[in-house]
Amino acid sequence: MSDPTSRPVLDSYVHVSTTETYRDGIDLIAVERAVNDVPPAGMTADEKLMAARILADHGVALKVIALHLRLPQRLARPAEVKQLPKPADCGTDRGYRRHLRRNETACTACRSAHAAADRRYRLTGTSKELAA
Repeated sequence: MSDPTSRPVLDSYVHVSTTETYRDGIDLIAVERAVNDVPPAGMTADEKLMAARILADHGVALKVIALHLRLPQRLARPAEVKQLPKPADCGTDRGYRRHLRRNETACTACRSAHAAADRRYRLTGTSKELAA
Protein backbone atom coordinates (compact mmCIF):
# COMPACT_ATOMS: atom_id res chain seq x y z
CA MET A 1 0.00 0.00 0.00
CA SER A 2 1.63 3.20 -1.11
CA ASP A 3 -0.47 5.69 0.85
CA PRO A 4 -0.71 4.60 4.52
CA THR A 5 -3.77 6.79 5.13
CA SER A 6 -5.83 5.22 2.36
CA ARG A 7 -7.97 2.14 2.65
CA PRO A 8 -6.13 -1.14 3.41
CA VAL A 9 -5.57 -3.23 0.31
CA LEU A 10 -7.42 -6.50 0.68
CA ASP A 11 -7.88 -9.29 -1.85
CA SER A 12 -11.65 -8.92 -1.71
CA TYR A 13 -14.42 -7.22 0.19
CA VAL A 14 -14.61 -8.62 3.74
CA HIS A 15 -18.06 -9.44 5.05
CA VAL A 16 -18.10 -9.31 8.86
CA SER A 17 -21.57 -10.82 9.25
CA THR A 18 -24.37 -11.84 6.92
CA THR A 19 -27.20 -12.12 9.42
CA GLU A 20 -26.32 -9.97 12.43
CA THR A 21 -25.79 -6.23 12.58
CA TYR A 22 -25.06 -5.92 16.31
CA ARG A 23 -23.34 -8.40 18.66
CA ASP A 24 -22.17 -7.98 22.27
CA GLY A 25 -22.24 -4.18 22.09
CA ILE A 26 -20.39 -4.08 18.76
CA ASP A 27 -21.91 -2.56 15.63
CA LEU A 28 -20.85 -5.06 12.97
CA ILE A 29 -21.78 -2.69 10.14
CA ALA A 30 -19.36 -0.08 11.52
CA VAL A 31 -16.66 -2.76 11.77
CA GLU A 32 -17.29 -3.86 8.19
CA ARG A 33 -17.10 -0.26 6.96
CA ALA A 34 -13.87 0.27 8.91
CA VAL A 35 -12.32 -2.84 7.40
CA ASN A 36 -13.33 -2.11 3.82
CA ASP A 37 -13.54 1.67 3.69
CA VAL A 38 -13.03 4.73 5.87
CA PRO A 39 -13.70 4.07 9.57
CA PRO A 40 -16.94 5.82 10.62
CA ALA A 41 -16.69 8.56 13.23
CA GLY A 42 -17.66 7.55 16.73
CA MET A 43 -16.51 3.94 16.62
CA THR A 44 -16.12 2.41 20.05
CA ALA A 45 -12.83 0.91 21.18
CA ASP A 46 -14.23 -2.62 20.92
CA GLU A 47 -15.33 -1.99 17.34
CA LYS A 48 -11.88 -0.67 16.42
CA LEU A 49 -10.23 -3.68 18.06
CA MET A 50 -12.45 -6.12 16.16
CA ALA A 51 -11.62 -4.33 12.89
CA ALA A 52 -7.91 -4.50 13.79
CA ARG A 53 -8.15 -8.26 14.35
CA ILE A 54 -9.88 -8.77 11.00
CA LEU A 55 -7.32 -6.67 9.14
CA ALA A 56 -4.44 -8.49 10.87
CA ASP A 57 -5.99 -11.85 9.92
CA HIS A 58 -6.00 -10.67 6.29
CA GLY A 59 -2.29 -9.83 6.40
CA VAL A 60 -2.44 -6.03 6.60
CA ALA A 61 0.67 -4.54 8.24
CA LEU A 62 0.31 -3.39 11.85
CA LYS A 63 1.48 0.13 11.05
CA VAL A 64 -1.17 0.44 8.34
CA ILE A 65 -3.85 -0.90 10.71
CA ALA A 66 -2.87 1.61 13.38
CA LEU A 67 -2.97 4.52 10.93
CA HIS A 68 -6.20 3.41 9.28
CA LEU A 69 -8.11 2.88 12.54
CA ARG A 70 -6.39 5.70 14.44
CA LEU A 71 -5.18 3.29 17.13
CA PRO A 72 -1.86 3.29 18.95
CA GLN A 73 0.35 0.75 17.18
CA ARG A 74 0.69 -1.33 20.35
CA LEU A 75 -3.09 -1.92 20.31
CA ALA A 76 -3.15 -2.94 16.66
CA ARG A 77 -1.18 -6.12 17.40
CA PRO A 78 -3.42 -9.19 17.35
CA ALA A 79 -2.00 -10.58 20.59
CA GLU A 80 -2.55 -7.29 22.39
CA VAL A 81 -5.86 -6.34 20.80
CA LYS A 82 -7.80 -8.13 23.49
CA GLN A 83 -8.88 -5.21 25.66
CA LEU A 84 -8.38 -1.51 26.12
CA PRO A 85 -8.03 -0.17 29.64
CA LYS A 86 -11.38 -0.02 31.42
CA PRO A 87 -13.02 3.41 31.09
CA ALA A 88 -13.40 5.52 34.19
CA ASP A 89 -16.42 4.71 36.33
CA CYS A 90 -18.89 7.29 37.51
CA GLY A 91 -18.35 8.33 41.10
CA THR A 92 -14.61 8.92 40.66
CA ASP A 93 -12.46 11.93 39.89
CA ARG A 94 -11.48 10.26 36.58
CA GLY A 95 -15.17 9.85 35.81
CA TYR A 96 -15.67 13.57 36.39
CA ARG A 97 -12.85 14.39 33.94
CA ARG A 98 -14.34 11.94 31.41
CA HIS A 99 -17.62 13.87 31.58
CA LEU A 100 -15.72 17.11 30.91
CA ARG A 101 -13.85 15.60 27.93
CA ARG A 102 -17.15 14.52 26.43
CA ASN A 103 -18.70 17.96 27.04
CA GLU A 104 -21.33 16.38 29.29
CA THR A 105 -22.80 17.63 32.52
CA ALA A 106 -21.11 15.63 35.28
CA CYS A 107 -23.38 13.37 37.30
CA THR A 108 -23.85 13.95 41.03
CA ALA A 109 -21.59 11.04 42.00
CA CYS A 110 -18.74 12.35 39.84
CA ARG A 111 -19.14 15.92 41.09
CA SER A 112 -18.98 14.66 44.69
CA ALA A 113 -15.89 12.56 43.98
CA HIS A 114 -14.18 15.50 42.26
CA ALA A 115 -14.99 17.80 45.20
CA ALA A 116 -13.55 15.25 47.64
CA ALA A 117 -10.38 14.88 45.53
CA ASP A 118 -10.05 18.66 45.34
CA ARG A 119 -10.36 18.94 49.14
CA ARG A 120 -7.74 16.23 49.63
CA TYR A 121 -5.43 18.01 47.20
CA ARG A 122 -5.74 21.33 49.06
CA LEU A 123 -5.16 19.67 52.44
CA THR A 124 -2.45 17.13 51.62
CA GLY A 125 -0.96 18.08 48.25
CA THR A 126 -2.30 14.95 46.53
CA SER A 127 -5.76 14.14 45.27
CA LYS A 128 -5.33 10.39 45.86
CA GLU A 129 -6.83 8.74 48.88
CA LEU A 130 -4.25 7.67 51.41
CA ALA A 131 -4.20 4.02 52.46
CA ALA A 132 -5.54 3.33 55.93
